[in-house]
Amino acid sequence: MSAHDHAVLKHVETAAFRTLLRSVAGSVSIVASGQGPDRRGLTVTAATSLCVEPPMVLACINRNAEAHDVILRTGAFSWNVLAADQVRLAERFAAMDGSKGASRFTPVDWHDLATGAPVLLHSVCSFDCRIEDTLQVSTHTIIMGAVVAQSHNHDKRPLIYAAGRFGTLEYFDLAVPGK
Repeated sequence: MSAHDHAVLKHVETAAFRTLLRSVAGSVSIVASGQGPDRRGLTVTAATSLCVEPPMVLACINRNAEAHDVILRTGAFSWNVLAADQVRLAERFAAMDGSKGASRFTPVDWHDLATGAPVLLHSVCSFDCRIEDTLQVSTHTIIMGAVVAQSHNHDKRPLIYAAGRFGTLEYFDLAVPGK
């Protein structure tokens, strides 16, 4: 295929692409930033590790999300991988209950580690990150963060999202080797 042939290729239709993405199982997380009444967060499935040397992660955040500008302004964010028993929290941070802003955060569930970004106490694991770089792509910003602190709850099973609903991976033994 020539370079000219590549230029005429179009994107697949958006609705069809979105439907197909429902077949891809993903971990469910909350990305959060800010402090006090300026705290903001959102439910995402587009967050993952970037590299281990040095420890870095990335999250893809829609520029229309209320957390987007707070993350960029503070220069820090947390990536909190939700546990199987945190479906309601996932729904709250996805605005499925109509909540917005700092009202999504309950003091008993959140604390901070190093950057001051809100970190979820009872998540499977949480990564407290300082922004290293960003890249704007279409409607989203890819935010790359250096992990400066982390926490882990060894007894929690991760929440996943596939086929348009929340679920769990019951068949995996999640014991940490060497623990």
